This record gives sequence, C-alpha cells and structure tokens, in this order.
Amino acid sequence: MRLKLIYNPAAGKGRAQERIRDIEQNLRAFGADVATYASRSPEDLTREAAESSRDVFDRVVICGGDGTLNLALRRFDLARGTMALIPTGSGDDFARVNGIPRDIRRACEVAAGGTVREIDIATANDLRYGCIAGVGFDSEVNRYANEKVKHLRGTAVYLYAIFRILPSFRSFPMRIDGRGEEVMFAVFANCPQYGSGIRIAPDAKIDDGLLDSCIVHRTSRMQLLMTLPLAYAGKHTRKSFVEMRRAREFRVETDTPMDVFADGEPLTKTPVRFAMAAEKLRLVV
Repeated sequence: MRLKLIYNPAAGKGRAQERIRDIEQNLRAFGADVATYASRSPEDLTREAAESSRDVFDRVVICGGDGTLNLALRRFDLARGTMALIPTGSGDDFARVNGIPRDIRRACEVAAGGTVREIDIATANDLRYGCIAGVGFDSEVNRYANEKVKHLRGTAVYLYAIFRILPSFRSFPMRIDGRGEEVMFAVFANCPQYGSGIRIAPDAKIDDGLLDSCIVHRTSRMQLLMTLPLAYAGKHTRKSFVEMRRAREFRVETDTPMDVFADGEPLTKTPVRFAMAAEKLRLVV
C-alpha cells in the first residue's frame, strides 16, 4: 500500500506538526509505504493533493482538520484518487461524521487498512467543500476564530469567537431562491455538524445527494445565545425562528457581497450557488 501523507504544519494550532513522526511510524507499522509532504501554503497544499490524487499512490492521506481537508478537496481528482484522513485539527467534524477516530494510532490503522466509502461533496460557486458552508453570523464567527483566536483548541475556539462577535451582530436581508428573508445566518450542510460538534443540520446525510439548509431568521441576540446549547443536540430546530430546508441546490443573494466560509475557510462571496458536486469522493473509513 503506497500512501502520500500530506500535512499542514499549522493545522490544529501546530498539532499536526507535533504528531507527524508518530503518524509516519504508525502508518508504516500497519504495512504502508509512506511518502510525506509538508505544505508551504494553502495553495501549495491544494496543488500537492491534486497532483498526488493523479499519481501512483493508492491513497492520499490528509493530516489536519476540516480546513486542511477543504484545501485538499479543491482540485482533488475525484475520478482517480482515494483520500484518507488523520484528524489533527481544532474541530475535526468531517472525521467524526465519517467515524474516523481522533486517536492517532487508530486513525492510522483506518488510513492504511480501512474500507473505501463514496460520499457526497458540496460546492459553493463550483468550489468544493466537505462539511458546511455559511453566510452571516456563522461566517463572522469563523473569520474571528481564524484571525484572532490563537491559544485555544476544539470547542473553546468557536465558543470564544461566538461571544466576541454576538454583541455587535445585526440581522440582514437575504434572498434564497428568490425569496426575501431577514436572517441572522444561513448554512448549507453536506453533513450534520460543524464548530466541533454543533449539530446545526441534524438530519443531514453525507451520501443522500442533497443539501440541508438551516436558516436562522431575525431574532434577538439573547435568543440566539440561549439557543446555542440546544444546537449541540440538534434541538434548535424546534425554535420558531429556525427553518430547515432540503434541496439539491440553493441560490443565495445579498444586497452587498458577503463572505461565504466553508469548513472554517473563506471560500467565495455572495451571490452564491450551493449545489452538489457531480462526482463523489472515495474516502477511507
């Protein structure tokens, strides 16, 4: 089994860099021939993952979190490549949804000897993402977490960012498939959760060919804050200002261009078409 191991030295606040030797040793212990590559920039990681997916490797192993996965997906050859994942990020929601262990040794065992499953990949303006994309409060939280939160990991990163962004955030007009809304945010989900366990689209499935949208209509900041704990169990959907929709495609417009974040990374801006990629990803689980 020939594996190309690609890692982002900055993933998980440096956790990937700290564990890479342990990961290499474990993969080899499970019988794999490993070639390791440390990315030098986001663009470099995307390029290397794309080239490796068309090369002689049996599997391309991505070491990092949801953001690293997002970069690896962008030009990955879905027709030819097979991807495995060693989760070492802050949230690792994509790994959790697909049953990939966060324990390094067990994750390496899956990468080297697991079975291949075909799963959906979503797009925003034809740019791929794995988990969830959002516009509004959701994206502002992601931006703050990426740019300002340097010494926290996991759930604490997102909770801290939420509390910093919430006091000044206001609802805004959005058109979804031509229908006007006044919203706090809207997300378009390929899988149920993001933000290290927030089950924002609890009924989403990663292999049904559909996107689940969670639209949080205008409400008070206090109501939004009080609803957050419910979202960890997917019970926020009971609130009157929360609406769930499901479709193969959504078209979103705003009065001025707004950032779209996906898998914790900036991806595009509105207006945006959310849809499913024509091809599926072969993922080792």
